[in-house]
Amino acid sequence: MRTAALSTLYLVLVQLPGGDPLPSIRRQPAVVALGPVRQLFVDDYLIDRMDSVFRSLGAPAKERTNPVFKPEMPWEGRRILYSDVLFDPDEKVYKLWYSVHDEKTNQAGLCYSRSPDGLHFERPELGLVSAAGSTRNNLILLPAGGMASDKGIFKDQHDPDPRRRYKMVYMKPGTIGMSVAWSADGLRWTAYEHNPVLLPTGDGGPKALWDELRGRYLLYVRPDGHHVRRWSKVADAADFPTRRIGLAESVDFKMWTDVEQVLAPDERDGVGTEFYYMLVLPYQGMYVGFLMVYHEYTGDPRPLEGFNYTLEVQLTASRDGRKWTRVCERQTFLGGDTRTWDEKRIYADSAVVRGDEIWIYYRGSNVPHRAIGETIGKSTGGRTFLGDALGIARLRLDGFVAVQALDRPGILTTKPLSFDSARELRVNVAAAGGSLEVEALTLFGEPIRGFTRQECRSITADEIHRRVEWSSGRALGDLPQPVRLRFFLRNASLYSFELIR
Repeated sequence: MRTAALSTLYLVLVQLPGGDPLPSIRRQPAVVALGPVRQLFVDDYLIDRMDSVFRSLGAPAKERTNPVFKPEMPWEGRRILYSDVLFDPDEKVYKLWYSVHDEKTNQAGLCYSRSPDGLHFERPELGLVSAAGSTRNNLILLPAGGMASDKGIFKDQHDPDPRRRYKMVYMKPGTIGMSVAWSADGLRWTAYEHNPVLLPTGDGGPKALWDELRGRYLLYVRPDGHHVRRWSKVADAADFPTRRIGLAESVDFKMWTDVEQVLAPDERDGVGTEFYYMLVLPYQGMYVGFLMVYHEYTGDPRPLEGFNYTLEVQLTASRDGRKWTRVCERQTFLGGDTRTWDEKRIYADSAVVRGDEIWIYYRGSNVPHRAIGETIGKSTGGRTFLGDALGIARLRLDGFVAVQALDRPGILTTKPLSFDSARELRVNVAAAGGSLEVEALTLFGEPIRGFTRQECRSITADEIHRRVEWSSGRALGDLPQPVRLRFFLRNASLYSFELIR
């Protein structure tokens, strides 16, 4: 009888009515396996608790000499259109591809430029395309070559065929789909014989990349859009679908999956908000998205007064390239400055990691989206309206988001973590005038002797690769896993941490 009574008592303790376990037993702490990359705080992936700390969105600093590149040649028209910038480590040079459009002749084209420092770009005379009776220009292609202004270019180190080292996605004139091409040098291109590879897609800033994490090509493109409906001869603008972000995948850059919607405006974005396109940067084992948010005028000046066809950049983040988190409550990450050349429209076209900085190459203009053709070049009120040009905004390495504490000390505690042997812990922190300490905890939150806050040497500097030290001199790799990390901040901003093997 006693055994039976104990068994009954045990069942009462561990089960709820209906057979569900008690919360304390049902919710075992999830362990996050860390790879050999820096860990960011753009989402809640690593975070268990935040006490008296908050996320602070990074603030890119615009280059004082902006715009660093603008239309100057007769064949470039009045605007620099979709651009792609990369640093080529083999040639130690920055390469820029950009689309142009001469509105007087309705002539579009694709141009190439290069720079030794990423700031000062030159236009090489390529001798490839004749324009106005001369090949002394930096043109690569004209529409007769089958390319249009809507394009994305990247260098593919994955492909073993050197003839396909550079790859392009583009919208061929007169179609409503994406085509692809490849090149050995980024200058002379071969279009795939079975183009287009995706139908239908919208226009506007297609961005493709090779994804090392998943072993395939990713293409971020509009799944539908104004362009598709125009070609379909839909007369009523109300029938045009909202611009949004779609994803297609391929293992060979030729055969692609159907475009799947992965990000679209919702009720929190408000009426008249659309997603123009998104630049995706594979970064430290995850994906950071630069989302071009378009504020469309709806005809009702009351709720959206002042939006007036403007574009800004917001940040998104993803762990798989499909499910995206809107970072820091959809705050503006990169926007135009009042009464400057980039006041009305900003598009983040490329992001290049350069030492301890990330350089964001963006296009900007002080002309609203719907007034481009009739406004560029005109002056009013002491202001001249300019066509799109290229600028640079610099961001601290890992500086997308910081976990920040002010005068009141705050604490960030991670989820349980597992990792291969680690010699040391490094942090990217701005703590000049403040402090940061770190301690290691057991799975259940108990401080581990040798790694307590009291034994941690306080960090009071602004450093991107700062080693965390404990007076015990022990290494985190000596600890049984999993472990948690707890960061104590005061007047400090923590951008990332990394376990060094």
